Amino acid sequence: MRRTWRLLAVLVVAGSASLLLWAFVLHDPRQDIDLGRRVGSEHPFTRSLMPGARWATAELCTERLPCIQAVTSETLMMYRFAEREEAVAAADSFSDDDYLTGWIAVRFEPGALTAAERDSVEYGVGCINTWVSDDGRDC
Repeated sequence: MRRTWRLLAVLVVAGSASLLLWAFVLHDPRQDIDLGRRVGSEHPFTRSLMPGARWATAELCTERLPCIQAVTSETLMMYRFAEREEAVAAADSFSDDDYLTGWIAVRFEPGALTAAERDSVEYGVGCINTWVSDDGRDC
């Protein structure tokens, strides 16, 4: 009987360790961010920083820009990609009016947001599902 309990304890510890390894090392939860929360939202963040936010996947995601979700607004466009490398390539192609975090690339409309508002967007998007953003901010 004692041996059974020891085996069960070992299995529980190993299973917990495996889950923690997957959750915090092998899988980045930012990969699962859904841009749908930004569309039609009454959240103050979206209303003030992304007025008129709407789905734009069909018009913006193409073979050349292989995003899986896209949202556009009067101030910016957000693109979500299946592969991190695709997000990096997209952000690199946007010139200086971009922000990259995980699998999401943000393209800012020039002059649509102040520097402080842009910083709020970058913090708000960069800190979803993480404790530290790609650019080193504590979340």
